[in-house]
Amino acid sequence: MDSPPPIDITNVFGVGGHGWDSPELRAVTPEQQAARNVAEALRRLARELETTSATIEELGVLAVDIDRLTSSLEDGKRVVTTAGDTPDVVYQGHRLRERSPFIGRANPVALPLIVEFVDGGIDAVANFGTLYEGPPGCLHGGYIAGIFDEVLGAAQTLSGQAGMTGRLTIHYRSPTPLNTDLHLKARLESVSGRKILCKGTLHAGDRLCAEAEGLFIAVDPKKLMELGGA
Repeated sequence: MDSPPPIDITNVFGVGGHGWDSPELRAVTPEQQAARNVAEALRRLARELETTSATIEELGVLAVDIDRLTSSLEDGKRVVTTAGDTPDVVYQGHRLRERSPFIGRANPVALPLIVEFVDGGIDAVANFGTLYEGPPGCLHGGYIAGIFDEVLGAAQTLSGQAGMTGRLTIHYRSPTPLNTDLHLKARLESVSGRKILCKGTLHAGDRLCAEAEGLFIAVDPKKLMELGGA
């Protein structure tokens, strides 16, 4: 079963949600599109490898071919991505949209998570195959925590501040099935000074699989970039 594509909306973590639909943020360069195509090809490869019945010999040939392709990239120049002259909000929006390990269109390890900003918070859908299996037939709990951190982190931007996760509490209510549309909701609950509280739920159909509460601490985006070396 093919996974749905990662997110494809603008500036998913733009503080306060301003300018989500601006042409500048929606723009996709030819280079970005090419990187997206390669990332999706690698995701297809990973899904096929996980269930393949190829022989040892066939897998050996494939490994050689993959090493050859990898070497061709290693021989090229590495580009260091910086904000440059691009406004921070645009740069950060593009960076997360393309490179996020959860929703990045150009990141081959991005999860099958689609996020939508709605009034008061975030709605999201995900559908995980056996690549993400923990208990037999069920999603690994670590991925559940990860996607909650992502959607709650998106919801906290509606506070108008940029925050980092201070505490994430997950309550696992029932096993989360694979190959099933999972629906997440994340809502901004309260803001008290630098403390931003968000809550979320994860359902498979009518069944509640997990609940989460995230406490985020507002930070100065410029200071954060300095600390992170961005």
